Amino acid sequence: METSGREKTEHLLVLKVMRLTRPSLATSQIVTTEPRDLPGTLLNSYLKNETTSVAGAETLGSSTLLLLPQCFGNIYLGETFTSYMCVHNISSQVAKDATFKVSLQTNTNTMDLSTVPLASNDIEPGATVDQLINHEVKEFGAHILICEINYYCGNLTSEPLTFRKFFKFEVLKPLDVKTKLYTAESNEVYLEAQVQNITSGSLILEKVSLETSELFRVAELNTCTEVGDLEVSSMSSGDSRQFLYSLTPVCDHLANVKVLSKTTYIGKLDIVWKTNLGEKGRLQTSQLQRSPPDLGEIHLSVDQVPAIVLLEEAFNFTFSLSNTSERTMEMVLYLDKCSNFAWCSSSGKTVGVVAPGQSVSIVIKIIPLMLGLQSISGIRVEDPFLKRMYEFDNVSSVYVVQSL
Repeated sequence: METSGREKTEHLLVLKVMRLTRPSLATSQIVTTEPRDLPGTLLNSYLKNETTSVAGAETLGSSTLLLLPQCFGNIYLGETFTSYMCVHNISSQVAKDATFKVSLQTNTNTMDLSTVPLASNDIEPGATVDQLINHEVKEFGAHILICEINYYCGNLTSEPLTFRKFFKFEVLKPLDVKTKLYTAESNEVYLEAQVQNITSGSLILEKVSLETSELFRVAELNTCTEVGDLEVSSMSSGDSRQFLYSLTPVCDHLANVKVLSKTTYIGKLDIVWKTNLGEKGRLQTSQLQRSPPDLGEIHLSVDQVPAIVLLEEAFNFTFSLSNTSERTMEMVLYLDKCSNFAWCSSSGKTVGVVAPGQSVSIVIKIIPLMLGLQSISGIRVEDPFLKRMYEFDNVSSVYVVQSL
């Protein structure tokens, strides 16, 4: 958008401001009528004079055309706002010691984008000087671009002349991001993110990554083929894409379950995209928080379990029991009967005396009795001192297949 015009008649200078943006893609709309219809040949004559039509084939639609911006256009959070400023001396006098100040006012603060002299301190009659302003937009909502010019007319000892121009525009959200968090018994955290394109055009996602806390290492679970990668990265207006991440505790913190349970900060998503004509944008979500899990006095965490097992063939299931209380605790392991598994380990045996903050590793053998996805349940731990039983069900799952 270009805005120009004279300020008050006593000013020697005028200011023009134009936002620099790429053109958009547009198609012409063809409407024709028969000569006997009410409009007659009016619409057909209009098509012949249309700049996008082909002579002799006016009724055939042309391919997509580049349309130069006709207005300020939409600006989205994370994009770079680029503006061209032009100052022109329309008088017959010299504007001396001219300075140009540009600031951007948002709902929360005001930022100085340029407070420097113009290319020439003195602007001769008919001369023009210009500047280019770049700013990465980090807030959405109403923005006001404030341009201020100060100069002297004639003698430098006189009072400086000043005038301002204001340009208001809205910054819109380009993406709608929804997240879900799930904490597994193995202390792993799974993050599901849904990213939706809420702009008016198409986007190409270049990167969607999770920057996590130092307590976790992250693995992306978004494996796709080459064709799938193309389908995932290209998003039309209104399209959504799902992303899944696994966060595993680092070894230094795995033993201390209490530290992990009190950690609520997971990380933040970093999203980089381009428009269909190459304009780049970047968006970071706010810090992602999880609700701390309720560990109780004994916490069971899965250490090792196979993903696929054979029917009626034993496999090892390794887990740890952590004492998260403030007292030393004796633990007795019981294995309740369940329909989908048979236990091949002793039930009712003492696994040891565990100090506060410590854990003990246990390996048991299990025989699957049913096909399909089966959940491991029926693990019981007794505290003989308080005569209290702790129940652990649905601690993990395995997929049972028929042996060949």
